[in-house]
Amino acid sequence: MPFINPWSSPPRPTPKKQPPLEGEKKYQYVEEILSAPDYYHVLGVGKEAPTEDIRRAYIRRSRVCHPDKFVPPYPRATESFQLLSLAYETLSNPSSKLMYDLSKQQHPMASPMHDDDENPNDTLQRVLHQLFIEMMDGEFQTMRAFIHALNETNPGMHISEDAIIQIELAFRKMREVLLSTHTYYKVIQFELMRLYELQQELRRLSYFDLWRRMRLSITICKVLLQLPIMINTASREKRERLQLEDASKDGLLGMRVENALKLAVGLLEAGERYATAW
Repeated sequence: MPFINPWSSPPRPTPKKQPPLEGEKKYQYVEEILSAPDYYHVLGVGKEAPTEDIRRAYIRRSRVCHPDKFVPPYPRATESFQLLSLAYETLSNPSSKLMYDLSKQQHPMASPMHDDDENPNDTLQRVLHQLFIEMMDGEFQTMRAFIHALNETNPGMHISEDAIIQIELAFRKMREVLLSTHTYYKVIQFELMRLYELQQELRRLSYFDLWRRMRLSITICKVLLQLPIMINTASREKRERLQLEDASKDGLLGMRVENALKLAVGLLEAGERYATAW
């Protein structure tokens, strides 16, 4: 892995053509979803798309057009998110997908076997819960190995063994909290979706594309480390709102763990900036 000195000035990046603004993109997604002729177009997938592709499309579009992304509130975003969840629930289940395909010509936007009272946020929380379990399986060991590789090849962004131990404690606590309650999924939902998309992008890269693989790996590590920081901050703010005098003011994880996480994130951000400039 090439040496990265995060404290030196990175090379000046070559100006690139700017992509559409995020604000414009999310409104476009909303209109595409609401004007779709059927559930396949709502998700942007083909009729033969496997379940994983359906889930990937649902997560990608949910991340962009979720109602929480719109300030001030945009009613059409709520409608599109409800339709997106309905399409996912229908097409991700083989039985309801078969029934939908059989009745699609007569009722292209009707959903068989669906409970109209189901909250679309419940669908997203369920998907994110499964996503978290899948991503956390062995993910920390991968990140630990990556941090050690960075330490060995880039002395300028060294992360101490004590910090790594504190980070490991944070991930164990985060896993325990998220598997026992869904309270904090809403806090990290967009970062979880972003993490999933980054992992998918990394899998598509050639093994010979070393710089892009390194940049993506650094970003994935950074986003992963930000999850427990966000949960700790949210837990601390919640306790302050409830004015719990006997509760720790340092949150679920404590400030020592949070500071270790922030140190690691800062070093990774420095490496990310340098790697992105190449």
